[in-house]
Amino acid sequence: MDSLSVLAMAAAAAPRSQVPHSVPNFSIRKARSEDIPLLGPVERSAAEIFRTVNLGSLADDETTVAPSILATMADSNHLLVAVNESDQPIGFVGGMNIDGNFHIVEISVAQAVQGKGVGSALMAEMTRQVKEEKFMVMTLTTYRNVAWNGPWYKKLGFQEVTAEEMGKEYLKIWDVESQHGHDMASRCVMRKSL
Repeated sequence: MDSLSVLAMAAAAAPRSQVPHSVPNFSIRKARSEDIPLLGPVERSAAEIFRTVNLGSLADDETTVAPSILATMADSNHLLVAVNESDQPIGFVGGMNIDGNFHIVEISVAQAVQGKGVGSALMAEMTRQVKEEKFMVMTLTTYRNVAWNGPWYKKLGFQEVTAEEMGKEYLKIWDVESQHGHDMASRCVMRKSL
């Protein structure tokens, strides 16, 4: 048996955390108008992971953040994209001012590069940017117990709060999410002081 075969067998037998992952070469920049049509496919690709936690309906739903909302976020410099070496989006994060807080509307990372630091880098850059803009609080809505949702955001410093605590605009968001078929018993609002 040659040394490559031994290495391949060792990699197959090792726990996933010990198998080296190729880290994508990417950079983060402000979104441009030509990026907007490319973000829907990134968002749909990102949703595929929900099939692994019995939330396949999210992956089946063709609804993505409306291009007009993405354009509004881009115009206010609140839409960042992670791009590969060919300057093609592989992830994005966007948000807006809601009741004086910076609310993350969407963060999506293409399925092929999930778990490789793209989402963390996007959140770090957005956090840095909105701190510079003097926002004091960042908020979002998410699934409470899905590993790459609530627990991941907790690691980033977010804490669960109720929509009622956050105010009427958050109650409206909560209502819209309910109308879109989300299991609201599994959802939560999270906030982070900046």
